[in-house]
This record gives sequence, structure tokens and C-alpha cells, in this order.
Amino acid sequence: MFRKILAASRPATLSVSILSTFLGMIVAYRQGYIFRNYPWDIWRIFLIASAALLLQSAVNMMNNYFEEDASEEILKSRDSYFLRYKRSREEILYFKVGIMFYIVCAAIGLYLFFCSGVQLLLIEIAGAFFAYAYAGEPFSYKKYGLGVPMSFIMMGPLMAYASYYIFSKAFSAEPVIYSFTLGLYIPAILLANELRDYEEDNRRGIGTLTVRIGYSNGKALYFLLLLFSYINTIILAVLKFIPAASIIVLSTIPLMNKIIKTAGNNRKQLIPETARLYLIFSIEIFSVLVLFK
Repeated sequence: MFRKILAASRPATLSVSILSTFLGMIVAYRQGYIFRNYPWDIWRIFLIASAALLLQSAVNMMNNYFEEDASEEILKSRDSYFLRYKRSREEILYFKVGIMFYIVCAAIGLYLFFCSGVQLLLIEIAGAFFAYAYAGEPFSYKKYGLGVPMSFIMMGPLMAYASYYIFSKAFSAEPVIYSFTLGLYIPAILLANELRDYEEDNRRGIGTLTVRIGYSNGKALYFLLLLFSYINTIILAVLKFIPAASIIVLSTIPLMNKIIKTAGNNRKQLIPETARLYLIFSIEIFSVLVLFK
């Protein structure tokens, strides 16, 4: 059962939340806010990472639960009612686990709020709402084609800034600016998911962004997001917002060849390949930001 719950949390996508929070923490480190109080800072890093993982896992489980259009096998197994929805026992279990994750995440958030300030509470309330509303009824803004832009805002600048603020307790535009490099991979991963499921979503009338703008435009937008992650990194390096050594991320360009091939003939692998590029890209940027403080 543990393996099934782990699979329902979609572990291939969980790196998104971790990398966003680490971006904010690295900015705080560069500004001298982290490791002033070593044991306390390690504890906060652990809490932030845990909350990020729990929140995204909960979102993924909610997405599974509220999905009305499913395979024939899943539809046949839906023989129980919970909150007015007819679902399988496994789906109900995943939903309850997701709710539990939300509660633990909220408890961590409240604890960090008392240690940081009101601004963090406002960010947490907005984040919790948008996380649920991604797929949760009656909102489910992904059905209106808003999943891609909202995923960037929620998992990019908002999450990076929140993790930064926990340590600094002060405003800074840096974590937001940096999010326009790494953060572009977040909607790209979501678009990879939409491209993979395009025919099925279109047949079922699910109004994702790719269904609304068409497969070719969705694919073009996907590659534009990847392209601008490189362009924005170069611009920030030229403007000296980040160290010049950040252009090391250009070494990841050869990985694009596999992504291009995958997008053409094996779309099921597009999500893990995009996540892999995102991870390597992030590790290189993080290494530069830490080493060239």
C-alpha cells in the first residue's frame, strides 16, 4: 500500500517544490541570513523541505481524486461514495492521505509563521488556496487553462520567496528574479504532462491550456519556456544579478536533443526528461550561487 501511495504522489514531479524552496534558501544564504544560528537553521531547512514535499504530494493526490474522466478500469472500481463523489476505495484513501498531508503542512506553516511574521502567513494562505484550487472543486482552475501560469506563480516566485523570507524576515526581489530562470521549468513540466495527454484530454473535453491553444502551440510554448530559462540566465549574468559563472548551464543544452526526440516519438517520457534537465540545470545554478557568493 505504501508503494501505491507513493506512486499517487507522483514522485517524478516532487523535485519541483524542493528546488524552488532551495532557491529561496540559497538567496538567503548569499545575503548572510542562513547559518547565523546553525542548529536552528538546519531545523528550519528540514521543516521547509518537508512542508514543500507534503504540499505538492497533497496537490497531486487531490488531482487524482477530482479527475472525473478516468480509464475504464478505474471507473469500474468506483463503488464507494465519499464527499458526494463516487470513487474507488484506493482513491478515497489517497484523498484522505492528501488531506492529512495538508494538515501536517499547515501545522508546519503555522509554526514557521509564529517564528517569522505576518507576511509569511499571507503567503501561506495564498499558497494553500491555489494548491487546492488547482484541481479541487469547485474551483479546479486547471480546467480553464490556468494550470500553466498558476503553477509558475505558486511553485516558482511564491515558494522561493516564502522560503527566503523565513530566514530573512525582510523583503527582497532577488528570489523572485531568480525564479524567472529555474521557475520556467515548472510550467514546462506541466505542459509536458498536457502534451502527453493531449488526445485524451481533447476527447474528454478537459480544457487544459494545450487543448485550448492547440497541440502545436502548446509544444511551441513548451520549448519557448526551456529556451527562455537559458536566455534569462544569460541576461541576469550580464546584468550581474547572478555570477558570470552561471552560464555553465549552457552545458545542459545537449540534453535538449533527447527532449526534442522524446517530444516527437515518445511523449510518455517527456515529463521525466524535462524533470531531469530541470534538476541538472538547478544543481549547476545552485553550485555557482553557493561557491561564488
